[in-house]
Amino acid sequence: MDKLKAVGVGSVIIGFIGLLVFSPVLTFGCAYIGGMILDWVVGAGLIKGLNLIFNTTRFNRELIPLTCATLATIGKYFKSSNTNTNNNK
Repeated sequence: MDKLKAVGVGSVIIGFIGLLVFSPVLTFGCAYIGGMILDWVVGAGLIKGLNLIFNTTRFNRELIPLTCATLATIGKYFKSSNTNTNNNK
């Protein structure tokens, strides 16, 4: 029975480490695909708007997927949620 518990604890630890490693990879990959779709749908307008807002010609369509993926991966670590447990009747 002790051996079974050790295997269970080891599986949980390996699963947790796997989640820590693969979660950002999945976030980056999904956001990259989302950025490719964004580029395909409104890429030219988005780039024109960003260049107009920041008064530059630095932005180009090739950067949209990488920028979306990077911002999504970073933004994942800055999520917050508010819970209200106030039970006013």
